[in-house]
Amino acid sequence: MATKKKISRTTRQLLKDLDSDDFDVREAAASSRNATHPVLLKALGDEDKYVRRKAENNPRVTPGFLLLAVKDEDNDVRCRAASHSKATPPVLLLAVKDEDEDVRCRAAEHPNATPEVLLIAIKDKNPNVRCHAAENPNATPEILLLALKDKDMYVREAAKEAIDSDPFLALQVSALQGKVAS
Repeated sequence: MATKKKISRTTRQLLKDLDSDDFDVREAAASSRNATHPVLLKALGDEDKYVRRKAENNPRVTPGFLLLAVKDEDNDVRCRAASHSKATPPVLLLAVKDEDEDVRCRAAEHPNATPEVLLIAIKDKNPNVRCHAAENPNATPEILLLALKDKDMYVREAAKEAIDSDPFLALQVSALQGKVAS
């Protein structure tokens, strides 16, 4: 049985494919394993959100491209950027300030979220975002102390569970509570 040989597309061919009127051709170019930075950059600027999503999911995408994607007009593209495994703190800082609750939630729950990101998230107007911040393993004792005082019961419970699961964290929060009470 003969197997089909896959033909690799060059950067020039992929860039040309991105000029096609055919959505499927542009989508294939954006998701190509051979996509270089110029190809991904062009795909992230495509008029079609599905082409931009394919570019964002490309294994060759870098955090710099995610910085572009997190500013996209489509909230799903921004959500995917905020939850991408290569999302860095600068990407998450933009995402946690997004107008869309889902994007902010993705930033608050991301394993790369820094205390700076989580501090913004724990003060969010939306309790879902605050809850994700309290559940994040990167939440500092100061962030969890804020969560323990939250008006939302679920945020307080998330903070309590995080503290109860880590004796050292419980000691740190307890020490902070003592300083606050003094």
